[in-house]
Amino acid sequence: MDPVLLAQMHGSQWAQLDQLAKKARLTPAEAADLLTLYRSASKDLSRIVTVAPDSQTAARLSVTVHRARTHLSSIPRSPMAAFVRFTVRSLPAALYRLRWMLLGVTLFFLASAIVAALWALHTPGALDAIMPPSQQKALAEKEFVEYYKENPNSVFAIGVWTNNAWIAVQWVALGITGIYVVFGLLMNGVNVGFSAAAMYAHGYERDFWAYILPHGIPEITCILIAAAAGLQIFVAWIIPRAMTRGQALAKEARSLMTVAGGLVFFLFLSGLVEGFITPNPLPVWLKISVGVGLTLAIFTYATLLGRPVLKEGGDGDLEDERAGYRTVAAY
Repeated sequence: MDPVLLAQMHGSQWAQLDQLAKKARLTPAEAADLLTLYRSASKDLSRIVTVAPDSQTAARLSVTVHRARTHLSSIPRSPMAAFVRFTVRSLPAALYRLRWMLLGVTLFFLASAIVAALWALHTPGALDAIMPPSQQKALAEKEFVEYYKENPNSVFAIGVWTNNAWIAVQWVALGITGIYVVFGLLMNGVNVGFSAAAMYAHGYERDFWAYILPHGIPEITCILIAAAAGLQIFVAWIIPRAMTRGQALAKEARSLMTVAGGLVFFLFLSGLVEGFITPNPLPVWLKISVGVGLTLAIFTYATLLGRPVLKEGGDGDLEDERAGYRTVAAY
């Protein structure tokens, strides 16, 4: 049957079903109507999928049918159950899926930082052209270290957390552009490289590593995870594989936006390290150990919980009844 004709014939019933399915509570009469309309709409959806599985009518009706099915058959999920699923399945699975993309963005970031530092140090006049000698001296002798001490620890920790969390969310959300994340990685890598070059040029390389590594290892790791998630969304849009482009993009976006939520928490922990551990007069090896330990904890969490989910066929996406309509496309 023609989907357009079927929509004209039963469109009012589908709209009524959609309204009932969106209600939090139903009267006995409304529940009976919901069941009747659901059975009718399910038959209509089967007919449409048979002749036009990729049509807009099929997609819209599928969302309505899934919503009604959830209303009829599922037990409402408590906030605690949703939180447990997020932390035990969705987030670690989404993080574990990013491992190869994360490796790629990490190598790109490190390469840009190392090349920038070596170029600035070994090219005559390059560092002075980037930063006046007086500014280099001030950065190396005072500003680099004072940055971590000029504000109260709690204020500084909250400040760096909100800033880094905002960057991470942006990189995931705007990853679809591709160039935004790549440009951000390049600029951040070059800035780190130039800062390192200035510190080395004035003999303060020990301060550079002592103050950047404790928080920098987990913080940069989180930002690189955000970059990997954003680029993964971009790749899904460019290479949709066994789905339409829009479906592949929606699937990756649903799955990987959970990463943004997880990174907000991880960066909060990193902010605590930067605010309270980095400026603390503890042994440098101990401060660095805290940062390394936090980073290893993130990787362990993603691996131990995420890998089993992927082996089961999960990927961090929503359940079928919440994710909406999907079709398989040739490629």
